[in-house]
Amino acid sequence: MTAASTMTRSARYTSPLLGSMSERRLANLADRPLPRIGTTARILLLCAREQLDEEQLALLQSLCAEVSDWDRLIQEANFRLIVPLVYRHLAALAPGLVPDPMLRQLKDSSRLIVMRNLAMVALHRRLVLEILEPLQVPFLFFKGLSLAYRYYREPALRQYRDIDVLVPRSAILRVGRRMREAGFTPYPYALWGTHDGLMFRQRFIGMMDWVSPDGVLIEMPSSLDDWNRLPVEELIGRASSVRISDLQLPVVPTEDFFCYLCKHHSRHHWARLHWIADLNVITEHADFDIQAIRSRAQTRGFSRTVDAALAIRDAAQEPEPWRATFIDPFARELFRHCLINLEGDFEQELDLRDRFPATDIDIAASRRFRRHLLGRNLRRFRPGGDDFEQCPMPARWHWLYYLLRPFLWLARRRGRNAG
Repeated sequence: MTAASTMTRSARYTSPLLGSMSERRLANLADRPLPRIGTTARILLLCAREQLDEEQLALLQSLCAEVSDWDRLIQEANFRLIVPLVYRHLAALAPGLVPDPMLRQLKDSSRLIVMRNLAMVALHRRLVLEILEPLQVPFLFFKGLSLAYRYYREPALRQYRDIDVLVPRSAILRVGRRMREAGFTPYPYALWGTHDGLMFRQRFIGMMDWVSPDGVLIEMPSSLDDWNRLPVEELIGRASSVRISDLQLPVVPTEDFFCYLCKHHSRHHWARLHWIADLNVITEHADFDIQAIRSRAQTRGFSRTVDAALAIRDAAQEPEPWRATFIDPFARELFRHCLINLEGDFEQELDLRDRFPATDIDIAASRRFRRHLLGRNLRRFRPGGDDFEQCPMPARWHWLYYLLRPFLWLARRRGRNAG
């Protein structure tokens, strides 16, 4: 699948009915055997945890004896975002089992990741002390650094690339102005950092992205769920905290965070192994209460997604994961996609997301159908980011986008067809 086809797909008005996979079709899919994965993928899946027991260590040693292409294994570890974990476990094996040049390469990469993680600590500090606290804006960090320090015994083992911080939608303009003044760059379009661009994001989009002076992406959404199952104000009011250096960062409570994490990773079909590692460390953490998690999942409307994630965690522990058994065909199909992604690339993930929209499986079919109909019929008139990029207008004229949207869309479509 080409980048052009991905762009075309994302530009469509008519989207598939979210979560529309019928139970009958899921049952039919479950009749197929799970895909068998190769040695490299098995090693990486095995390494996606902080600790290995004796049985897992013995399996890792036997698998390493079968590796014929260590360069590929290192490349895949980088792509799956688990380099420090892979180095930790491979370095503990008997000398000579892993070639010394490969261990040195993993060690060097792990050191660079640790240095980057330390720079991330400084960037979090800057965001809190220079941007968010002076504005007296309530906020919550989630994923990335805060996840590492909260749930990992050794935070340096968690690899991440960006920063995620939740802010109220009403604060987007104020926070955006301060980010711009502090030298951060709006992403992906320079005009998003202007007053007009920030007002458009606050009114119509509800999130903004910035790039720090040293190139780190900072994502600032105002919601964690499209169906408002995780209300921002409530999450902020119930915030937990994690200490990083001399900072006390507010974070999403474990029960709600686990619901969000399961939903987010299901949306991406468990394509990155640092997500499997997160699942392992959180469920092994002292704060993890399975009964409280399931109770909150039921209250929030994430029960099936959370249960599927727990089933995936168990399946990933299997010596031969393609032999794992499942009660729910939805969980089985998601794990199938996890295994497929281990042998694929980003385009593979996008293709699976197109063919199997998994994010909203817990939403009642009638509610999904109503939103699908409304979205299909009203999206032509709902202003989107591409409208502002195509035809930027002052904030006082933003209401015109409701009238211009269909014409702007037609112009873009003609441009793509001509191209």
